Amino acid sequence: MPKLLKDNFLELTKKFGKPYSLRAKGIKTGIINSILKGCIPKLNEAYEVAKVLGVTMEELLTGNYDAKKVYSPEEQKYVDKLLYILRGNEEDKKTAIKINLDSLKRDVWDDSLRIKKVHKPNFKKTKSI
Repeated sequence: MPKLLKDNFLELTKKFGKPYSLRAKGIKTGIINSILKGCIPKLNEAYEVAKVLGVTMEELLTGNYDAKKVYSPEEQKYVDKLLYILRGNEEDKKTAIKINLDSLKRDVWDDSLRIKKVHKPNFKKTKSI
């Protein structure tokens, strides 16, 4: 059963804080109220809401979106910066970003392995004198 627009909207706005925090991004209070009442907004309004939330109109209306690809405003800012550098022409910056990301990913991976390891005490039988 497909999810309601209102439910999708509430789920997607969690990363922004609350639904009304979208007002700071240019979404009118009337549009937010309308969606929260269960109404479907006009096409251009739905487009603007979807754009601010970082999903397509189809994803907003159906709820078929990948939660891993929905970023908070701060995350989106850094994703945009990374893409700008990686798609640019400055090879030295691309290389630096890739090395740093690989290094950070490796550190996180190594840390997670350390946390999962269970250290068992090593009790060896020894001869008493």
